[in-house]
Amino acid sequence: MAFNETFSGPADEEISRSLRSLSFVPVTITAWDTGALLHANKAAATLIGLAAEELERRSILDFYVDPQQRAALLSAIDAGAGIAEGELQLRRADGREIWLKVAAQRVLYRGQLSILKINHDITDYLDSRRERAAEAASRAKSTFLANMSHELRSPLNAILGFSEVISGLHFGRDQIDKYAEYGGYIHQAGTHLLALMDDILDLAKVEAGKLELQHARFDLVELLDESARMMRPMVDGRGLKLQVYGTASNLVLTADRRRTKQMIVNLLSNAIKFTHPGGKVELTAQLMPDQAIAVTISDTGIGMTEEQLAVALQPFGRIANPAADDPTGSGLGLPIVRTLIEAHGGRLQIRSEPNRGTVARLVFPPPA
Repeated sequence: MAFNETFSGPADEEISRSLRSLSFVPVTITAWDTGALLHANKAAATLIGLAAEELERRSILDFYVDPQQRAALLSAIDAGAGIAEGELQLRRADGREIWLKVAAQRVLYRGQLSILKINHDITDYLDSRRERAAEAASRAKSTFLANMSHELRSPLNAILGFSEVISGLHFGRDQIDKYAEYGGYIHQAGTHLLALMDDILDLAKVEAGKLELQHARFDLVELLDESARMMRPMVDGRGLKLQVYGTASNLVLTADRRRTKQMIVNLLSNAIKFTHPGGKVELTAQLMPDQAIAVTISDTGIGMTEEQLAVALQPFGRIANPAADDPTGSGLGLPIVRTLIEAHGGRLQIRSEPNRGTVARLVFPPPA
């Protein structure tokens, strides 16, 4: 920004009064175009680690860790009608890097367009915040690994135990039916273990940004029917009623079809498992006013409190409710669904009430 006669910001006399009132606060004044330090009080000199007279022979750019931060600050000042706030990283004279919270104002100082900057050292605060975040991440990792270890060992123990009985012919050589039954248990445990590993890998891919979605246009109502057919044996086995609705027969969605089915089946599985015999589960899809597409799974099941829902959305989260005790569940269903819909740019909405049921909705964003 070039100086012109219409500049109406603070000038020397007003700036001098401000400097006197801020003598204990680090204050610098730098040339707008070059970054040359025109003034630095003792507090600012102490902050950077040089004497004030030495500092005023330097450019503030000598101390920026990333010079682009100053360019961003100038743009923010222009956009903010001459005033802006921000965070900057400087390198002190002794080489130590510090973070500053700054309030900056465009001023006219000694006839030169300049920036008056009030600085506050927030390095210790940021370090403390990073340490707390690291500790929280470490605790979450430890909890995840402990839970994962338990979840993996359970089916593995079943596989080892039943296979040992079969290989050792513990019931005698003529008990073919019994060994076939145990073979079925091994298959169930292996299938559960494979599904668990798939879920863990999906979570890891999303968190690492490695999940590749294969977007395509497909008939969503057709996918709802396909998902419902897949869950029909489970529905019938629990004595439930499953209804599928589509607000339009040709509702087309652009998304990863396989992942969309995975999300729907996961939510249907939860709804079915936690709905008592005689209850109802509904699966619907509709076009929203903003052209987003919503897939909704509702049930008349046991429901959850807000606290229970928060637990259920965490990896391996299990609800402390005997009615929700599901030995086949991994505790990864809802976290997987949430990460997959967010990878699509959408969102998962859940509303639940104890003994009244749950409504889970996948909202896919409008077409670009």
